[in-house]
Amino acid sequence: MANSEEKISKFVQAITAYAEEQRDRIHQETEDFKSQRLSKVEQEVLDDVYRLIQKENTSIRGEGIREISRRDLAARKELLARRRQIMDEVFSRAEEEILAFTQTPAYDTLLAGLLREAAAALPAEGTVYSISKRDEAKIPALSALCPPSSRIETSEDIRLGGVRGENAESGLIADNTLDSRLILQREEFVRTSGLTVG
Repeated sequence: MANSEEKISKFVQAITAYAEEQRDRIHQETEDFKSQRLSKVEQEVLDDVYRLIQKENTSIRGEGIREISRRDLAARKELLARRRQIMDEVFSRAEEEILAFTQTPAYDTLLAGLLREAAAALPAEGTVYSISKRDEAKIPALSALCPPSSRIETSEDIRLGGVRGENAESGLIADNTLDSRLILQREEFVRTSGLTVG
């Protein structure tokens, strides 16, 4: 019987050792699986966090760029408004100076010269010369300079002075008004003043 108990004891020890070995193997496989799974989940979380950080970084950068663009646009608008104000002031003063000049004898000489220039550029027959309503008193003196078959009249759209000749038959116009010259000067001022917004 001792032999049989010894065999049973050895058998139980072998089974116990095998069971412990299997348990340890299963435990190790479980730990390895958990470790792999945890590592995979950690990597996925890290990837998600990286994408989120990149997205936020892009969003913050984009918002910064948009804010800079908004400020730049506001500064440009302010600069354009100031440029317009400067131009308006300059040309308002120029208009005042021109209107003061039209009250001098030098303007009468200039007006006669402008009429002669227009008359030289247009056919005599049917040409109408227009002057400012303020210059109406000068019509008799200017009429003496007009070619035959033409006439002088006032025009509401000539504010500053000068002469505009129009020949309807030929479709020709000679604009020697101070108004148009001031407009041309304004365009030249815009082009050459350096008050551009780049």
